[in-house]
Amino acid sequence: MNNINHETKITASELASLWMQYENDSLSRCILLYFINHAKDENIREVLQYALELAENHLEKVKQFLTQENYPIPIGFTNEDVTVEAPPLFTDTYMIVYLQIMAIHGMTRYSGAVSISIRENQRQYFIKCSYETMELYNRATNILLHKGIISKPPTLNNKQKIDFVKEQTFLRGWFGKRRPINAVEISAAYLNMQKTLMKIVLELGFSQVARSTEVRDYMERGRKLCEKHFNILTSMLEEDNLHAPRTFESEVTDSTVPPFSDKLMLYHVATLLSTAIAYYGEALSVCQRRDLSVDYARMITEMGLLAEDGANLLIDNGWMEQPPTATDRGDLAKNK
Repeated sequence: MNNINHETKITASELASLWMQYENDSLSRCILLYFINHAKDENIREVLQYALELAENHLEKVKQFLTQENYPIPIGFTNEDVTVEAPPLFTDTYMIVYLQIMAIHGMTRYSGAVSISIRENQRQYFIKCSYETMELYNRATNILLHKGIISKPPTLNNKQKIDFVKEQTFLRGWFGKRRPINAVEISAAYLNMQKTLMKIVLELGFSQVARSTEVRDYMERGRKLCEKHFNILTSMLEEDNLHAPRTFESEVTDSTVPPFSDKLMLYHVATLLSTAIAYYGEALSVCQRRDLSVDYARMITEMGLLAEDGANLLIDNGWMEQPPTATDRGDLAKNK
């Protein structure tokens, strides 16, 4: 094969992946510095330290890429957004649960970044990030299993056999006898339940320490909506006598001293709520019962409205950093 140079200017898709990674890893760095300072369990601290090393390495690499392309380095989140010495807000148990769920987010994000990257150096970089995040997920999950913290998804004890759907009643969800929930639907619901539980605890803790009344109220709204959605997801499983994952509200301490800036806490929760829309959408795409599909469609709408309110609050406070944008040709012509 001929050696052809395809190293063109970085694409908007590749730039978006780098920009978002800088924002998210700069936030992760603040969270992890604080967690590490308070983690008592040595095994959990080791995994947190590994995650911190990944975040810091990623930040340096993104700086290199953007500098080479003559793009500015995002502000993201800095030491001004974290008070490492603040009293612990969460227990070690929640720290490792949080890390495992965030690793799931990372794996999804990096696989997406690979799929929209054209330049070889960008593809290789995000493939490396994917492997690193899978290792982080593996380490966090091993700790959760070893310590008996993790809630395993339900098992199907009835004898299974290969068969094909013979009637449209398979899709029925409101009238007549409903079929039991299937394994694909269980998997989607359970993952969303685990992610929702992580957000509930985060919102509970942040509502205790937020300085701004508006941010505190937003955290409470987020927690109540997530609790509502958790109950909806739970009902999908309990109808067929399947268990829900354990909750972690007791892993929040009684501290009222803010370890993070309101900017960081609001951005974190608002973006997690936005991300939930994508996971709900994926669950909706594999639903084969109409009633479950309607539940997910309604939850997507509710989550979207709350996420938008979070974005507006970030804008009102001057905390939303603008991503790189296309040239406004009309504005150029107007000001010529």
